[in-house]
Amino acid sequence: MGVINWAQFNYSIAMKKESSQTIIQKMLTTTPPAFSAEDVMRAAFNNYGIRAQTRPLVSERDQNFLLDADDGKRYTLKISNSAEQLQVIDFQNKALLHVANQDPSFPLPRVIPGLNGQRHFNLESGGKTHFVRVFSWVEGRILDELPADAALTNRLGGLLARLGLALKGFDHPGSNPPSLWDMKRAAGLADLLDYIEEPGLRRLVSRTLDRFVKLKPELDTLRTQVIHNDMSRGNVVMDKTQSDQISGIIDFGDMTRSPLIIDLAVAAAYQLSDGDDPLSGALPMITGYHAIRPLQNLEMVLLTDLIRTRLITSLLVNSYRVTLFPENREYLMISRKPAINFLTGLERLSTDDALERIETACTFA
Repeated sequence: MGVINWAQFNYSIAMKKESSQTIIQKMLTTTPPAFSAEDVMRAAFNNYGIRAQTRPLVSERDQNFLLDADDGKRYTLKISNSAEQLQVIDFQNKALLHVANQDPSFPLPRVIPGLNGQRHFNLESGGKTHFVRVFSWVEGRILDELPADAALTNRLGGLLARLGLALKGFDHPGSNPPSLWDMKRAAGLADLLDYIEEPGLRRLVSRTLDRFVKLKPELDTLRTQVIHNDMSRGNVVMDKTQSDQISGIIDFGDMTRSPLIIDLAVAAAYQLSDGDDPLSGALPMITGYHAIRPLQNLEMVLLTDLIRTRLITSLLVNSYRVTLFPENREYLMISRKPAINFLTGLERLSTDDALERIETACTFA
């Protein structure tokens, strides 16, 4: 395997003590927290006065718990990876507060202040510090577990555009955290190509990455702001009693300041269709988004290639991380087969055809 050239990630970012390359490497390689249920129950009571039973929730690099409080309320307790920066924690908290102020009815978790009024506390383990937060619980069922039709996909596009409007104008010193999931940094993913074992797939991923590198100068000219950056089906919660109603958008851990169109590209990558026409599944989302926040022409031109770039990001990062954390292989590789199928299907779609279909979808907004 090749040695990762972290110099690819030498972006200017005001982070104290550590370079962005070091932070990215730590985020990729640091083992997730492993606190016990007893640790969590004790911490929730000591810092929030919440007496609760706990249940672990799935997470890639952090440790999350559902708190079932004795008073009947529910919360999410998130223990961040020890590589996480305090400035980024504050950025995420402030962004959630900003959205709640700008669009009070927007369905998202609220940050719960502790007994001391602060919105995080520290837990120590093995000489490492973990930042811990508690959020209001968003009740419902994860969309991943449910079917989604075109009408719902259309509403999801509108909701993402609405979130983008609420975040418009918001900024923070921690809003550009080093992350391989930030697509504007995707050129650096070339160092992970050796972790794709199949030669044919590696060539396809490499071609897709080359296309991104060529379009990057144009991407840099587009409107930029803080974006959610991960509206997957696993981060959409649906109402339990009204299966077509959205209860909320969760998991703001990948937020970043990046070109706005990347937010839609990421979300659309999770709405692609099985079979020979992957783009068809994402078109209702594009229509819904455009109705609230009209796309610029160049954004339409670049959108399909950005969707492809998101797919290879998932393949590359997770292929690398599974070598570090083989015990978490099932979770890390769950999206591998669909990503390969979608990428292969999109490869057969010409740039002109893709643009024509996106433009047509936008005319229905």
